[in-house]
Amino acid sequence: MRYIIRQFATAFLVAVGLLMPPLCRAAFAAETQVVDGIAAVVNQDVITYSQVRMLSAPREKLLRSQYTGEELEKQLKQLREAALKDLVDRRLIIQAFKKENYQIPDHLVDQRMQEIIRESFGGDRNTFIKTLE
Repeated sequence: MRYIIRQFATAFLVAVGLLMPPLCRAAFAAETQVVDGIAAVVNQDVITYSQVRMLSAPREKLLRSQYTGEELEKQLKQLREAALKDLVDRRLIIQAFKKENYQIPDHLVDQRMQEIIRESFGGDRNTFIKTLE
């Protein structure tokens, strides 16, 4: 009886020993997801992964409807790299603007604000203000 139990235990341990490494590799091979963190630092200004995702999100949705598998991953990587580059460029422009002490005339800010209200809120300033609150 002991002999049968020993053979069964040995067979069981061998089976578990053979199956565990592939299962562990599969679990660790799954793509890791970064919740948030630093994507780049531009002269002490931090750009986070969430900012990159926010910029790329609308286009990611479109890509997910057009591609699958490896091609989707390739397209998403290119999109996120382009979004990060865009954010870095924006930070550099803003930093250069501040360094040179440039000023935007108030009338240009007012004009642009009126354009946004007209295009995005149908000209309704109250809706615009409620959105800001």
